[in-house]
Amino acid sequence: MKNLKLHCFLFVLIFFISSCVTTNYLGDTYPATQKIDVYYDARDVKKDYKVIGHLITDYTDDSVEAKEALSAKARQVGADGIVILPVSGNGDHVSIKADAIKYN
Repeated sequence: MKNLKLHCFLFVLIFFISSCVTTNYLGDTYPATQKIDVYYDARDVKKDYKVIGHLITDYTDDSVEAKEALSAKARQVGADGIVILPVSGNGDHVSIKADAIKYN
């Protein structure tokens, strides 16, 4: 019985650890924003803007989770939007990158 509890605990622990998405940011920070715009091509941004930094997150099976992780970090650093860049990496490690933008 003790082994079963240990196995269940380890399974749950591994599940939570593997479901966490790490998002890193390199760039300038501004006061946090509440809402950001998400673009998939820089040509779709119709306002003047500047790139304030770069975001990267590990790819998960859930693209919505990855997009939300990028968006949450962008709001935290004060971006007005993100431009999601093409997915890069090999079969073992795939990353999703985005430019954090601030409107002029």
